[in-house]
Amino acid sequence: MIMNNIAKENRRILKKCSFEIFLKFIISICYRGSLLIIPILWAKVVDYATAHDFLSSYRMIIIAILVMLIYYVSVSLNQVFYYFVYNKMYKLYSKLAYSSFINNSIHSISRFKISEFNNIINNDLDIIVAFFSDTIIKVVQIMEFLIIYYYFYTINIRMFVITVLVSLTMILVLGILNKKTGKLNSKRKQALDKKTTITHEVFNTVKEIKGFYVFKSVNERVKQTCSSYLKAHANLNTYSTVIKQVVFIFIELARYGLVAYGIYLFSIGKMEIGTILVIYTYYTKIIENYEIIGTLTSGIQDTKVSLKRLNKLIEYTGTSNNQELVNKKEYLGKIKFEKVLYGNKKDPILNDVSLIVNQNAITVITGPTGSGKTGVLDLLMKMNKKHSGNIFIDDIPYEKIDDDTFYNLISLVRKEPNFFDLSIKDNLMLVGGNFKEVKNVCQSLGIHDEIMELKNGYDTDINDSSSKISINLKRGIAIARVILKNSKIIMFDEIIDTLDDNLQSKVLELLEEKKRDHTILIISREENIMQKADKIIRLDNNKVKRNLKMIKE
Repeated sequence: MIMNNIAKENRRILKKCSFEIFLKFIISICYRGSLLIIPILWAKVVDYATAHDFLSSYRMIIIAILVMLIYYVSVSLNQVFYYFVYNKMYKLYSKLAYSSFINNSIHSISRFKISEFNNIINNDLDIIVAFFSDTIIKVVQIMEFLIIYYYFYTINIRMFVITVLVSLTMILVLGILNKKTGKLNSKRKQALDKKTTITHEVFNTVKEIKGFYVFKSVNERVKQTCSSYLKAHANLNTYSTVIKQVVFIFIELARYGLVAYGIYLFSIGKMEIGTILVIYTYYTKIIENYEIIGTLTSGIQDTKVSLKRLNKLIEYTGTSNNQELVNKKEYLGKIKFEKVLYGNKKDPILNDVSLIVNQNAITVITGPTGSGKTGVLDLLMKMNKKHSGNIFIDDIPYEKIDDDTFYNLISLVRKEPNFFDLSIKDNLMLVGGNFKEVKNVCQSLGIHDEIMELKNGYDTDINDSSSKISINLKRGIAIARVILKNSKIIMFDEIIDTLDDNLQSKVLELLEEKKRDHTILIISREENIMQKADKIIRLDNNKVKRNLKMIKE
């Protein structure tokens, strides 16, 4: 059963696409309605011709031509409006998936492998959006059944009863058999996740594969996952095909029986020959529509699987929707932890931690490895949730600050920064500012000249290994990025410790200027960095040591 949160998101997205869905529905009626009218018109052509009323027959041909033109125009428009719906819906689901993933805690994200995330973002989103987009015309095709039933009711009650019984039997059969289809599809997706995981593994460990020459062992794992996927894929499609053919045989037998019965009625003068042609044609549409219903029921099963996988992204999303948000425009940047318990309760990262980080000052948090220093930053960036205690920004619980305000208020640069697959310039301008400001910050940090010495200068792709950008320069660029964002609260996770003496000196000098109207929080164990601090907070054994040393008053 799909959880309430994904059902709520479905309703929200469908509501936003209601106008496009309505237009697609109208075009679909024109498209499928013209297909129902054309056989009736040609039946009249045949009946009039049989009765030697050729003028009326010609008139029916002209009308049929006009309806045929409507059909072809509506077919083209149907495709256009399909993508109106599909494209808008895809963008909304993509935004939901990415924003939900980003809003997950690190603990929640750890539930995913990159292969599963890729398959959800690419395959499952496509399945969900295609299902909702296709369902519009499928609803119209189900309406066709009602019209066809009514037609059979008007011409012969026995034909009507037989047609309804055939339909109900096939719907029941499809409903039962497609439950197994859903299970087979779930197995196929799990096999695809494993196959994709191995693909990523081979890509990421190619050096180890060559270095230890374990290609045969790795290749055996590749073959096993590939075979499992192919088997699951074949089982799903073979089973689906067999179901369809059994259904079609049953409907075809009903069609031929009714045509034979129609010929008998014609022979005794109770049915016209054109009506028999309509019966044959409408059963073609019943077969076509049953194929649609078959794909609809299997599509429902596929979509349920995909929605459950998408739900995994949003079920643990950390949001402030249930909080009464505080409307405040200006923040001083004071941080306060009050008896915070975080991490495993039996072995916490932060154990009953209380601390204060003052505004307009440089605060250094120090302590041995594993003492919980980075845990402070993870909580402040809402990467994970605390078990108990309170965290305040300017005496406001940080859960009550809306996300846009909060994440513009705070920023962090880590020891091993990651960059987007863009140039140095674009990575820096992505967080804000123009190129002139980018150069000014880089010059103040003393990294401008080194960037300009690169072959393409600021246009160098920062992730291109052939560009030979030093680790020290990359860390300098990461610091430039956080300075350009210019958040009220700026945090550094041991990255300043790793810089060479020249760059470290430039960074500390710049932070001395920034602290006049910023809160600077640094994780560090270096004495020369702690000497620049206005306040030092020492963590040990995941607790704050009582003797907080004030460097400057």
